[in-house]
Formats: sequence, C-alpha cells, structure tokens
Amino acid sequence: MAVKLMHYWTINPSSKEAYADFIIKQFIPGVNRLGMHTVAGWSVLVGSYSEIIMETVSSDLNMLETALKTRDYRLLKSDLLNLVTDYKTKVMMPIAKRGSYSMSISPDTVKFNQMWDVITLKPEDYQSYEQFVTHEFYPLLEKIGVHVAGEWEVLIGDEPHTFCEGRVTDAGSLIPALQNSEFRRTRKKLKQYVENYQSRILSFHVRKIKGARSESYEIIPL
Repeated sequence: MAVKLMHYWTINPSSKEAYADFIIKQFIPGVNRLGMHTVAGWSVLVGSYSEIIMETVSSDLNMLETALKTRDYRLLKSDLLNLVTDYKTKVMMPIAKRGSYSMSISPDTVKFNQMWDVITLKPEDYQSYEQFVTHEFYPLLEKIGVHVAGEWEVLIGDEPHTFCEGRVTDAGSLIPALQNSEFRRTRKKLKQYVENYQSRILSFHVRKIKGARSESYEIIPL
C-alpha cells in the first residue's frame, strides 16, 4: 500500500540556481535511493500554502519511517534547508476504498487538490458523508474532467486531515468546470458534511522524463 511523504517549501530567491542544481542532482536521487520514490514536484498556482510541493511515495509506512531516520536523509534535509524556507512535511495513508494509486502522470497534467475535515458528531454522520462523496461528489468530479487519483488521510502534519487528489489533463477546461453551476452546488452540499475546506490548483515544478532505459527529472521554470 502506497504511503505518501509530501514536502512543502518556498525557494529562497537568492538561491534559485543552486536550488535547481541541488534538487535534480542530489535531493531527488538521494530520496529515491532511500525508497521514497519522487513522483513529481508541483508549484501552487491558485490557493494559499507553500510555493512548492514535492510528492514522494514509499511502499509502506515502515520503509518510510526507516528512511527518515537515516543519516543520508538528515544530510539531504540539512542541505535543502540552506536553500529554502518554510519547510514542512505531511505523511499520508490512502483511504483504500478509493481504488489503486498510479504514479504515472501525464506530462500535461494539472492538479486540483481539495482538503477538508469531516464533521462526525454521530456515527451516522460519517455514513451520510461516505454516501455523498462516493455516489455524488467524486462522480461529479470525474464528469467535469477531474480524475480522482486518490483520497488520503493525513497521519502526520497540519490539518485538514482528508486529502482528495484530482488530476486534469485539459488545463484549459478546469476553470470553466469549477465555475459550472452543478459543481458549485455539489461543493456547497459537501460543506454540509465537512469543515476547513481548502483547494489548490498545481502545475509541474519537477517532471519525470521516461527514457528508453531509465528515468530522469527536469525542473520547470516558475
């Protein structure tokens, strides 16, 4: 079962050139060697949070915990902190009933991520929420072109604690889709079940390049 370690930071303006070199040549290869596979890096286009989100995945929680305790990871993090500010992380586990997670992402992908906390005053409240997101909200996202790539629970890190990862391959259609009356009406209904709702639109900051024999990464200028 995939476990995510999400890194969040803002690039120090005086370190942009050194930062790009470090991320591609040291940080990503180092993280990958420790079993925390780098899926992609993202820049936040719309929504308040850190400037950069680095998405890494491990095969299980024990492997991730072991990697984070190593000297190699501590050194990588120390070098990174010389180049960025506002560093933070989140550890997330998948909510299994949402299906399998794919690390293969189309090069023209834009993300539409939504986060919230479920209001659960009584057991039946959560059941009603589950029915709504399963049979109304997520199907509507798919209908308007937002593929629900995964739903995650934040185990370690700041709230909100439920994370819906959406992927869009037609970036030009995203804003009109979010302005659609059906989406706005359904999102309003979602907020009857949740609180602390947030959303962000992300574009590639670091993208994986698949070669004939190996994979490499490139930074997309901000």
